[in-house]
Amino acid sequence: MKLLQNILLFGLLFIGAFQGYAQPFTLNKAIQPVELKLLADTRTGHDGELGIVYFNRLKDSAMYHYVTGHDLYNFVDVLVTSVDGTPLKVSLAKDNWEAVQAQQNTVNARDGVADFKIRTWGSFGIKIEPEQPNNSIYTIAVVASPEKKTYLGSAFRSINEDEMTSSGEASPIEAAGTTGDGGKTNYLLYIALGVALLVIGVLAGKLMGRKGKGTAVILLLLSLMPFSSFGQDGGAVLTMEEFENWKKQQNSKHAMVMSQLAGLESERKAVDKAVKDLDKTISTIRKQWDNVKLLYSTYNNGLGKCISSAPPGQAPSIPSICTDFYFDDNGEISEEENQGCAECFFEARKKFNNMRYQFEKLATIYKCTKDFSNAAISFGDDVSGFTPSGVGGMAWQTQRRNIEKSVTELEQAYDAKYAEFLQSLADAMMELNICEAKYGVEDWYDRFGYMYFEFMKDKYQRKD
Repeated sequence: MKLLQNILLFGLLFIGAFQGYAQPFTLNKAIQPVELKLLADTRTGHDGELGIVYFNRLKDSAMYHYVTGHDLYNFVDVLVTSVDGTPLKVSLAKDNWEAVQAQQNTVNARDGVADFKIRTWGSFGIKIEPEQPNNSIYTIAVVASPEKKTYLGSAFRSINEDEMTSSGEASPIEAAGTTGDGGKTNYLLYIALGVALLVIGVLAGKLMGRKGKGTAVILLLLSLMPFSSFGQDGGAVLTMEEFENWKKQQNSKHAMVMSQLAGLESERKAVDKAVKDLDKTISTIRKQWDNVKLLYSTYNNGLGKCISSAPPGQAPSIPSICTDFYFDDNGEISEEENQGCAECFFEARKKFNNMRYQFEKLATIYKCTKDFSNAAISFGDDVSGFTPSGVGGMAWQTQRRNIEKSVTELEQAYDAKYAEFLQSLADAMMELNICEAKYGVEDWYDRFGYMYFEFMKDKYQRKD
């Protein structure tokens, strides 16, 4: 129930703060992007994974899409390719469509598949531009790993013997010199290949299935009939000249139909090759997701400047009788790391660690939304008087005031969640205090814990 409440509160914080943050900002009403909402992969062994595969034909000089459904702690891959090798320029946008955050061309991409590895919060845009307008088929696959909360490392260190009692001489808090790897994970990940193959199958079926091919053959046979109509009983009669003319017409129609069938077969082969290339890329992605230690270096492209992947600077480490233990994929303590004190510490340590990441998420949502709002206002001020759509003057000023109002609501929502999270952190640390006392550590919170609490209080207090 508590988890659900947090999810809902984060959702309300975001929605109430800025409802327009559903796609990169624009004043051009002609831009109508397609939403690609990531869906849960319900296959066995893919718990927590998200993905979607999208096919379409190029219709305009630029095709716009925006992705939703992922979260801050997902690692996201965006794969874009054309089925027939048509060169595509692919751009990712965050705050507005004009501010490109990352760009690739399928011509230079391995196997012709542009692959963006990103971390972000909130929706982001995908813009696809062919070198020249055509009606080729393109595909977008967006896949996201299960949430991985690792980069903060451990807040604890082993307590020294002389720190067990209040009379100890050792310094109670040491600056964090190193951070743990955040836990051992063994995620068996794959991507939405099944979804991709299903969609490919449907597409190929439409292009070259029995029904489509049979229809073409029937049309061909009908076109070869020597008469456009028959009398009720007497049939039809042609002169030799009419018969010769009819043969020429039918030869021309036959050639056209066979050319269409050849085109469908060529497109089917192109789709098949695109599937194989996408499959190859997907296999590589699985290996990358399995290597937790390399995730943050591999997925180092955080869209926008509001995503952090490093522990907060100057964070103190907290002495504890129970050195850090690890959680498996199901949130349980790994058997090889289980200790005698784990049973007492488990729930309290789990709540404590969760609050650290909740604070990080709260700060990220606030910063990302503020950055977006500031960028939208700046962009609107710059171009409002020059847009072809005529958005300017009073119209833009009204929109601007709505954005500013949303920022004020965001600040109020942040302060409310900040106070709630502080209380939850304090509650978790009080539970840890009881556990530490059980194993002989006197006045753990008063001597050690409160300094970390004060650090968190100052670190995440809204500064502007």
